[in-house]
Amino acid sequence: MGKRDRQKKEKPEAPPGLFDKLLRPWKSQRVTMTQAGKKQAPLRRGKPVKQKEKPVTKERPASTSRQKQLRELQTLLTIGKRDPERLAAIISRLLHESREREESAKLRFERLVWEKAEEGKKEDEEQDAGKEGAEPA
Repeated sequence: MGKRDRQKKEKPEAPPGLFDKLLRPWKSQRVTMTQAGKKQAPLRRGKPVKQKEKPVTKERPASTSRQKQLRELQTLLTIGKRDPERLAAIISRLLHESREREESAKLRFERLVWEKAEEGKKEDEEQDAGKEGAEPA
């Protein structure tokens, strides 16, 4: 046996392991850009990347409020089947928001009525002051 034969037998190369890949020096790492969901970078394959054309979608005609409500209810139904707790949270949030909207509308109405009443009082006082000033003369 020669020197070369001894060297080959003494140093058998093990397949690269996980730590070899992770701890490989930064200089030897090859940086390539890959698209999401692709196994290899396009540069490594040697083929140009083809962009898929998106199919042209037909525009839906304007849906009515009833159709929108039906779609919302169907969506809520599917959510309820998958995760009932999430559906309960969505419904409680919707109810809370509707109550807040009603309360804010009531407050706006009350403020409007109050402002009109105050304006009416001021006009009455001005008219009374004008009549009182005209009578003694």
